[in-house]
Amino acid sequence: FGAAIGLGAEEIEFDLWPTKDGEIVSCHAAKLDRVSTGTGFIYEHTLAELEQLDFGAKFGEKFRGLKIVKFEEILQKFAGHCIMNVHLKTQSDQSGYSEEHLKKIVDLIDRYDCRRHVYFMTGNDHVMAQLRDMAPGIRRCMGGGGKEQRWQIVERAIRLDCHKVQLFKPYFNQEMIDKAHAHGIRCNVFWSDDPEETKGFREMGIDTILTNDFHLVSQCRG
Repeated sequence: FGAAIGLGAEEIEFDLWPTKDGEIVSCHAAKLDRVSTGTGFIYEHTLAELEQLDFGAKFGEKFRGLKIVKFEEILQKFAGHCIMNVHLKTQSDQSGYSEEHLKKIVDLIDRYDCRRHVYFMTGNDHVMAQLRDMAPGIRRCMGGGGKEQRWQIVERAIRLDCHKVQLFKPYFNQEMIDKAHAHGIRCNVFWSDDPEETKGFREMGIDTILTNDFHLVSQCRG
């Protein structure tokens, strides 16, 4: 995140999960076997248990020793320095967040005076409704959800009063982008690491490109 911001990235995106003991941590995947030296799922373990695992070794020697990061640690370092696209992950499209976990996330954002610099993203309509009711002052971005939901993402965003949509390639078209803009909804796309593809997305009217290679894709700014 620091390297991306140092290169000029205006926004970072990360995923949040609750731990077994109610802490809020950031990791893309819930399955520990995929991303760490552990087994099972993040939400089945306490923070202390997760802190004993290596979250870098599976990705190469230069990453060995990386530890799980708490949401608060991200806020401590980067609050106010960029926009944060905060993806709330859930066990399924039907499961939600407990009121206690959502309140903790919102309270952390307020502790670091970060409401103007964050927005929530989820593909879970139930969680989106929870966020709308609990924290109406924090912007929200509709995510794709299951494959059958992705083509309806703009309609779902309109219904749930979202400020943005996060389109998931290849499940979108020009008509969807135009309809979102007509309703005052800005468009992200997940994802592009290719300059030519990025240029095409920009020409379609995409507002924000999510990428794993900011240095390369940033050359396509228009």
